[in-house]
Amino acid sequence: RSTLTFVNEQTNAEVLQHELIMLDVMTANRDVRVHAVARGGDVAIDDSNVPPPVPVISNVGGGSKSSSAEKEGSLDYISGEEGIKHMTVPEGFKVNLFADEKRFPELVNPVQMQVDGKGRLWAAAWKTYPKWEPLKEMDDRLLIFPDEDGDGVADKCITFAKVHNPLGFEFWNGGVLVASQPDILFLKDTDGDDVADVRISMLHGIGSADTHHAANNFILGPDGALYWQSGIFLHNNIEHPWGPSLSTGSSAMYRFDPRQFTISHHADNSPNPHGISFDYWGYQYANDGTGGRAYQVRPDGKGFKMFKLLEKEVRPVPANAVVSSANFPDEMQQNFLICNAIGFLGIKQYKLDRDGGAEYTEESGKGKDKKVITKTTKLGEVWGTPTEEMLSSTDKNFRPADAVFGEDGGLYVADWHNVIIGHMQHNIRDPNRDHKHGRIYRVINTKKPLQKPVKIDGASLPELMANLESPIDGIRQRTQVELSERPSAEVIAACQEWMKKFDPKKAEDAHHLLEALWVHQQHNERNNQLLNLLLNSPEPHARVAAQTVQHHWFNVDHKRGGAGDEVDPLTEAQEKSGVISDTPELTTVHVGTIVERMHFDLAEFQVKAGKKIELTFSNPDFLPHNFVITQPKSADEVALAAIALGAEGFAKGFVPDHEKIIIATKLLDHQQDQVLEFTAPETPGDYEFVCTFPGHHLLMRGIMKVVK
Repeated sequence: RSTLTFVNEQTNAEVLQHELIMLDVMTANRDVRVHAVARGGDVAIDDSNVPPPVPVISNVGGGSKSSSAEKEGSLDYISGEEGIKHMTVPEGFKVNLFADEKRFPELVNPVQMQVDGKGRLWAAAWKTYPKWEPLKEMDDRLLIFPDEDGDGVADKCITFAKVHNPLGFEFWNGGVLVASQPDILFLKDTDGDDVADVRISMLHGIGSADTHHAANNFILGPDGALYWQSGIFLHNNIEHPWGPSLSTGSSAMYRFDPRQFTISHHADNSPNPHGISFDYWGYQYANDGTGGRAYQVRPDGKGFKMFKLLEKEVRPVPANAVVSSANFPDEMQQNFLICNAIGFLGIKQYKLDRDGGAEYTEESGKGKDKKVITKTTKLGEVWGTPTEEMLSSTDKNFRPADAVFGEDGGLYVADWHNVIIGHMQHNIRDPNRDHKHGRIYRVINTKKPLQKPVKIDGASLPELMANLESPIDGIRQRTQVELSERPSAEVIAACQEWMKKFDPKKAEDAHHLLEALWVHQQHNERNNQLLNLLLNSPEPHARVAAQTVQHHWFNVDHKRGGAGDEVDPLTEAQEKSGVISDTPELTTVHVGTIVERMHFDLAEFQVKAGKKIELTFSNPDFLPHNFVITQPKSADEVALAAIALGAEGFAKGFVPDHEKIIIATKLLDHQQDQVLEFTAPETPGDYEFVCTFPGHHLLMRGIMKVVK
């Protein structure tokens, strides 16, 4: 993709190769100081000899074929307060501005948020996205936003630490685990000034080749493990002395147990996964950011696997969340939320069925043998159906990057806020890539009181055990995080004393005992008696959760690492493409996609004018693609019309109503195919075929050559 061209045919390769020269000179300048210090002296670093960067002209607004005014935001940025006027929320809800760049200039490009044990909201600010530029400051940060008077507006912004490329972070053991490619760092404040004074590299070797889908969206699961996802074009090569290394290029979810120091591939998810969450019963959910697909992550064989959660409506999805708040309506509790950053700008909401009996459809077979079959979920197989949207905005710069529930029960929404959202459609140094804006909004329900604060940080072990009885997921999760820094022997003793008050024969006590089982799991203390009680619980979801713990303890080898023995999708056999058969009556053609390359597997095929054609388009790729045949020299025009469909594009498969389209498939997901039957045009010529999914037309195109 470095060879994609923008204004004046300029490429990223041209710009970044020059930056390597700049870095060489900067390195030599620092070597001068290194040698001076080694000799007992010192000298100031002088970068006046570094060549200036290559000038780049913005393509925002249609300056090159990869840009689109319809898809992009506006260069006329509005204020954070003004942005609220463009938002729509359900009846009874209201939005206020919690923090923005006007009050806190450090808040730029917030990419993930968390709430600490003191109830304070934290955010990772990624100012240098997509890549640090030589001669400029590395100014990415972990920020703390205390709301000292509880009015829903941040009173301060504290820089806890400067961390380069902080795509994900989570609290653990009294500190913070944070991604900083190629490391996962452990940061800790030991003197109480809210500034990190301990910095340890916990893991080294996470993929760093492509910043925007490297290790992201950290979350500590109920089992005490840290989960994250990372995407394609990245290779993880993590070595440590306590077990096998993880060496893999899989686009997937990963699991790291910081207490046992085991790291393993958890479940495949491609191509650019973002977003992980757990619900009340410990069911785990994930999204693929690029494709917008949502999954439930369930035990499968000796590991875990992604299973379809809902029918995709929008993309791209940078984050998800599960509703759990004393402030939100009862009917919304445990609903699934997904943030979306292009087209539909806001947060979608889905009602989740966990009890089984939900029906959904899947395709089986290929080509003319393809059938649509109806499936019915079983207990614990979660299925989502859309309900009222949680939030939407008509401000085209609004880019919801994350959503978390705060201590007060409000939903806090991080707004990346940028005219440019795509990494591939614009030069990496496009001057309109924004490095100044960032907002955090709070959404609350006005018909119920705010959630009351609960003591977590510094609480006694009996107080923390009582917190585990809370119906609020965030309170229990933050309590488990607090327990991660307490001595395990004391935690287990307190837990076993606390759990005596519950009756395993009562369904209403099942969740409390499940929390006790998770405490044991987090502290690596197998309690088979407790496990067996929950495997036979009168509460069915407690039984399913216990089966997952059993799966972790007895079926999954978390020490296996990853030896690079996964199937490489780029080397898997592809179906033969091109003209498969050609009889006097019919020409049969097959066209496919190349996995994770964003290319068709065929550049050109030839047919006779006026001939009947049967063309099968198959999509083994993880991204959604369509196949559109257009009139000669019309592919770009049709593709831009598809981009202009915006949020309505999915309903039309991103195939616009356009006079220059000859025939088109629907939008096909992974492993889907479709047969097109048509008659070749009577006029000879080079008819273009193209994928019109937004942004794909730059690489996915070819020629149907019609001859006499």
